[in-house]
Amino acid sequence: MEIIPVLDILNTVVVRGVAGQREQYHRVNSRLTPSCDPSVIMRAFAEEFDLRRFYIADLDAIQFQRLNRCTIAELARGQTSLIVDRGVRSAADVEELLDLGVGQVVVALETLDGPDIARALVSTFGAEQLVLSLDLKNGQPLTTNPGWSTVEPFDIALELIDIGLQHMIVLDLAAVGVHEGTPTIDLCRRLRSLLPDGTIITGGGVSDCSDLRRIEAAGVDGALVASALHDGRLSAEDVRTYNS
Repeated sequence: MEIIPVLDILNTVVVRGVAGQREQYHRVNSRLTPSCDPSVIMRAFAEEFDLRRFYIADLDAIQFQRLNRCTIAELARGQTSLIVDRGVRSAADVEELLDLGVGQVVVALETLDGPDIARALVSTFGAEQLVLSLDLKNGQPLTTNPGWSTVEPFDIALELIDIGLQHMIVLDLAAVGVHEGTPTIDLCRRLRSLLPDGTIITGGGVSDCSDLRRIEAAGVDGALVASALHDGRLSAEDVRTYNS
């Protein structure tokens, strides 16, 4: 299982997410560096933990459709690989990120209008460059599509997998930054049988190695982690156990 560090970017700096309450996000306080600059944080993760693949949530783009274009272009340089959520709403949003050198673009339930746009994105870009983010909050779908608001997350995932999306992030925003464990493990275990050749990534609430062991036991391919790395609850040796 791979450990994938998270950088939430808001107003051009890295912020610390707590329970999906974005109005309360504040500049990250990290033991690794006093800086909040995304490139400095990324370099600190790379040097301390030997990490090369990163998940970026551009909150300015997700909330206000203001992409941190220069920042993402800078982060995509060199030997890093980026998975970026910019709140994709169209093919142009995906194309712009790929042009900047992003490895995979997140197609997030939070901003996805419905299955038709998902189908068009898969047709245009193929499955390998896209990652579905099954966004939840307290176990419920985080969506503006009224057709999905009362549907079980597993059934939404099934519909989008049938369309052709083969890589998935399962994330409950209510768990982010609260250090109480990852609540999506059972759902990930159910989804594993639907994606024998795809990848499943989860996160939110990872506090220590015991959480990582539970995630790995569910057949998950990757864990998104931020606070536990900044606070030192996961060491470089812990991370190497998984990323070696």
